[in-house]
Amino acid sequence: MTRHTYIALFLPLVAIGLGQLLTGAENPHLRYGKDEAQWMRWRMGELCTEEGVYFTGSGNCVNCHAPDPDGEALVDEHGATVSPVADWQATLMANSARDPFWQAKVDHEGLVNPTHRESIENLCTACHAPQGYHEAHLTGTAGANGYTMDDLMQDDLGLDGIGCTACHSIDDDNLAGRSNGDLPINDENVSWGGFENPWDGLMSGQTGFIPVFGEHMRNSEVCASCHSLYTHTQDLQGEETGQVFFEQTTYLEWVNSAFNAENVQCQSCHMPLVEGGAIAATQPNWLFPQRFGKHHLVGGNAFMLKLMRDNAVQLNLSATPVQFDSTIARTVASLQHQTAHLKVRQLATSPGEWAFEVEVENLAGHKFPSGYPARLSFIEFILTGPEDDTLFHSGAWSPANGINGRDTGLEPHWNEITSPDQVQIYELVLGDVEGATTQVLERAAILLKDNRLPPRGFSSQHPTYDTVQVGPMAALDADFNRLNGEEGSGADRLIYRISTGETSTVHATARLHYQAVPKRWVEAMFDFADQSERIAAFESMYAVSDRTPVLVAEARSTGWPGFDPDATDWRMAPNPILSGQLLRLVPAGEEMPSAIELFDLSGRLIRTVDLSDALVGHSVEDFAAGNYLIRLVFEDRTQSIRWMKG
Repeated sequence: MTRHTYIALFLPLVAIGLGQLLTGAENPHLRYGKDEAQWMRWRMGELCTEEGVYFTGSGNCVNCHAPDPDGEALVDEHGATVSPVADWQATLMANSARDPFWQAKVDHEGLVNPTHRESIENLCTACHAPQGYHEAHLTGTAGANGYTMDDLMQDDLGLDGIGCTACHSIDDDNLAGRSNGDLPINDENVSWGGFENPWDGLMSGQTGFIPVFGEHMRNSEVCASCHSLYTHTQDLQGEETGQVFFEQTTYLEWVNSAFNAENVQCQSCHMPLVEGGAIAATQPNWLFPQRFGKHHLVGGNAFMLKLMRDNAVQLNLSATPVQFDSTIARTVASLQHQTAHLKVRQLATSPGEWAFEVEVENLAGHKFPSGYPARLSFIEFILTGPEDDTLFHSGAWSPANGINGRDTGLEPHWNEITSPDQVQIYELVLGDVEGATTQVLERAAILLKDNRLPPRGFSSQHPTYDTVQVGPMAALDADFNRLNGEEGSGADRLIYRISTGETSTVHATARLHYQAVPKRWVEAMFDFADQSERIAAFESMYAVSDRTPVLVAEARSTGWPGFDPDATDWRMAPNPILSGQLLRLVPAGEEMPSAIELFDLSGRLIRTVDLSDALVGHSVEDFAAGNYLIRLVFEDRTQSIRWMKG
């Protein structure tokens, strides 16, 4: 099949300030001025313009889908750009083939299993360089060993990453049943999209691709093949065992969730719709607003986005620092507002001991963390005394040591934590044929641990469970993905039980952190740096990178001596009160009084007390010995407590 493509030439910009050249255009969230939009289009001329038989480079889509200098097309109701090229350009999807961690890891796998190097590279490029991979295989130009890293490095279409036509050329052909990048590519240059009545005159004339409405582009199944990945297990000698191990199952996790039943597709979060729609292209000028999904394509990997931004010149990336910053900001916002919810509440204990229940609820439509198995999340729990002195600290993190207290082997899944060297880490841990932990994907043979938080509605009775199962430790936890014995809560609850001897008020803080590329995951790979330039290059970038975990959620609670969460009435302690002691209220449940009043037994109001003073301790040293009443005023009731001053 042959075709001719006619690409409009970009007019050079006459006045471009040096500062703009160095720093990029304004934040893509904002409205572009005419000159800024023109400059952005000029910068996008660096994108791939290679033309293949089945695919075309993303640079050939710029003329109609870059920011509009007139500010009419590809903007939302506020005038902010929703250009798919501008939003996509600084995502991990756009830079998937140039991702230095991915390139280094492919080399690592090949060095560990040299007899399988070409097959590993051919498998990995199917998802990270789909245009190059499928173009080579469909045209018969792939070598005897498939599409290798050497082929990729010489192929502009491959280096275009997950480009425009990589996704828009996917046919609706058994998408849900596919995996490992087995994409059904259209062979007639149809470009599937979400518009129900696309006009094909200009696009087909300029690029050779015909825009056609495809309902499947709105559904999660289009994501399935590259987000359902398995390996053929190798033993320590590099021989296949005949076993298949599912390494990444993000799509199948979504299938086994309430989001699937509720028709909340992957695109709902990762490609949110423009309110009111948008005009999809700058040409022709008579187009009207239609349903339009923003090409934000964010996940949770802010770390790699920062690393690529900081090494963009070395990696030959086309996106500006401002574009990367925008994608990073969206990523962090997604982690902090759409990913997880944290709760802390005090449990009843004896004096001098403290117990707090921490609940982590997954808000995502798949496991958290999901995807590549390096990713983890952990809970930091801090208990401080009345003078803000630290009484207990689990899950502290430092650049030098990572997660403090983490076991050198396998950190258990905890139901109850009593020591600072115990830390709750939500992660996937792979084991080889001998049961040892491994970061080599081809050696994955057994599931040593998978306590990543399941999505709401996740069930062990679902047909997908054999590929998305919970690890052995979490499966024995009665509170993991269960509420009152029922599966599907998408949450985990654990208890921190601490003996301090402290009898005053304490404060508990819980924080949920996320880390995409922990040091422990890459250390074994760095042992091969002398055998791989790509591993050595990534090690150098990693060494100077900011690896601080992203704070996903935080919750706080105050601990009161003698607190009983199941009590319905508040209490006062001590009673009677002796000279030098403070009058202190002990709460019951979560409802707080709006007023606290002290009376004598004749009913005379003596004083009102602030809630904070009453909870911490209020002096009644000036009261005469005798009997008194304290009245608590709630929204729909009052409670009176009789007490004695000794």
